[in-house]
Amino acid sequence: MKKLATFCLLLLAFGAFAQFGGFFKNLQSNTNAQNNADGGNKVANFFKMGLDAGNVLKGVNGIGLQEEATIGNSVAVQIVSRYGGLVRDPEITRRVNLIGKSLARSCERPELNFRFGVLNSPTVNAFSAPGGYIFITRGLYDMTQSDDQLAGVLGHEIEHVAKKHALKIIARGQFLQGVAGLTSDIGAANGKRNLTGYSQSIGQLSDLIMEKGFDPQTEYIADASGSQLAATVGYAPDGLRQCLQELQKHETAGATFFPTHPPLQSRIAKLQSNETARN
Repeated sequence: MKKLATFCLLLLAFGAFAQFGGFFKNLQSNTNAQNNADGGNKVANFFKMGLDAGNVLKGVNGIGLQEEATIGNSVAVQIVSRYGGLVRDPEITRRVNLIGKSLARSCERPELNFRFGVLNSPTVNAFSAPGGYIFITRGLYDMTQSDDQLAGVLGHEIEHVAKKHALKIIARGQFLQGVAGLTSDIGAANGKRNLTGYSQSIGQLSDLIMEKGFDPQTEYIADASGSQLAATVGYAPDGLRQCLQELQKHETAGATFFPTHPPLQSRIAKLQSNETARN
């Protein structure tokens, strides 16, 4: 019950993220309805809008856009909650969205409604969630030296979503195994039990994204394809490498940047090798 209550509180926070332009609007309305009626049936109806556990376990191709959006919404809430909320500076928000959306239109999945936000945290990192949620911390934003560098960082995270890296983890059955039956006509007891299982599974996926990150090879792929995406739109193809090299100048034993990613030196070397191969 404690975990259920915690998850519901997170859902109620959706309405506060207005800078995403309707961020979590549908989820908020369903959550409000849940508070005014019988819990079990409303929980079931809430998840009928998107998450079908059967599809989730069929493989990555069985996860539809609505299912992906529902999963992404939940993960995004946890990211925003853990990293101090969203920066409310209109100029920063506008700049990140202009660059981010220009990249997103040219990625492999332009049909997604990509949303970009700056997390109010001094740490240096960036995250993505299924469905097109892209975050960069204020600490990283402040250390980028140009639009080219910012485009490289955002392109990397866009490519995680475009290539369904998180969804592939889900499809392997590592997460969301506790949500079977959420879309069926279940009673209050089953609804609460399944919602708790979903909350726990989303928590595990969020922890992976925020604390461990993807495996090194996946990160290198996102580096390479994100840099190519930036170049396609017209930004410098070495913007991400420039950013990583700038960060390397300030990195110390007590201040590790991009802790969920491979070491800076390894990423820089890979990017330099790719650039040499292209030339």
